[in-house]
Amino acid sequence: MAKLVKYFGWTWIGAVRSDSDYGNNGMASFLKAAQKEGICVEYSLSFHRTYPHSRIQRVADVIRRFPHHRYFFWDMRALLEELSHEPSPSRQWIGSESWVTNPELMRFSFCAGAIGFGIPKSIIPGLRDFLLNLSPSQVASSQILTEFWEDAFNCTLTKSKTFFLFLHVSRPVYATAKKKVCDGNEDIQNLQNQYTDTSQLRVTNMVYKAVYAVAHAIHNAVCQEINGTVECDKLTKLESKQILIELKKANFSQNGYDVSFDANGDPVAIYELVNWQKSENGMTEIVTVGLYDASRHVGQEFQIDKNITWMEGSMKVSSQNLTNFSNNNNGLHLYSGFRDFILQPLCLSQVPVSVCTDSCPPGTRKVLQKGKPICCYDCTACPEGEISNSTGKEK
Repeated sequence: MAKLVKYFGWTWIGAVRSDSDYGNNGMASFLKAAQKEGICVEYSLSFHRTYPHSRIQRVADVIRRFPHHRYFFWDMRALLEELSHEPSPSRQWIGSESWVTNPELMRFSFCAGAIGFGIPKSIIPGLRDFLLNLSPSQVASSQILTEFWEDAFNCTLTKSKTFFLFLHVSRPVYATAKKKVCDGNEDIQNLQNQYTDTSQLRVTNMVYKAVYAVAHAIHNAVCQEINGTVECDKLTKLESKQILIELKKANFSQNGYDVSFDANGDPVAIYELVNWQKSENGMTEIVTVGLYDASRHVGQEFQIDKNITWMEGSMKVSSQNLTNFSNNNNGLHLYSGFRDFILQPLCLSQVPVSVCTDSCPPGTRKVLQKGKPICCYDCTACPEGEISNSTGKEK
């Protein structure tokens, strides 16, 4: 995420997270990486959906006071609810995967233009056909399918119960069922909802690849090639450490994705770059506009090949011209985090940016502001007899 912020030249941001292990650990990692990238975070706030309304409201008020920052968020459903109660100026939102790919949050139209990372989506072969051909007896024999069925048709296969539903929308859902009893006439073929739309699977795709990774590990542990023939001892008793050893060596391709692990057991970081865009009918959609691939050479990790819609307007970008933009400020006006500005569309030089202070012009030098981050400074005239003929000089 820090690389994404740096890529677009945003060096002055506000950060908000949920007060949870996911939010706190994620933010700690981001703040550490942001410091290395020279990004200044003016404030880092936390909230939780169980907090009193007054605490969530205070976080929202801070965001409203600084409309020109770029905002970096982890898990923000409760906060978006609060922000929706009082319209405010447009902002550029930067989202973690937990919310920026969540279809349930698309109703917050004021977040149009949000950008962030998403786990690569994929259509899992055979999954939709499997779901559409479920019989009531198959459903009743599986707890997961039972939960899916009950939620989809708003009925229960038992008289009353509380159930846990694990969805591909990045969060668990709990519900207490006081519903009608399913009568067997439910028609799954005509069901149209996010559960049968298997074109947007992200977390599910990770589970799909993980299952295949374990299968490959088990296969390699019990099978060996002898004289060109693969022989497998299916009666072999395996210990978990044996599977782990083989899992670390896994290297295969599944459904168009390569799966392998490094020495630490981590896969190569590959994410889709997604953007919230307004469609012709006014609905907000999640659009994949590019890719981040950590295996590429430094400076070439991002590949952007579609229009990006910012908080206002849009532009056509490519890896090349964005690299030029981030490395060349000639002719660009960078806006302070505390100054009003109007973003006009269709002009590369007006991509929304956020800095604490404009670059010092020729003939001046930077003087850090006391008690402020290094991104905040005053521009003072060079001493007599000295001169600076370029921008951003420190002495």
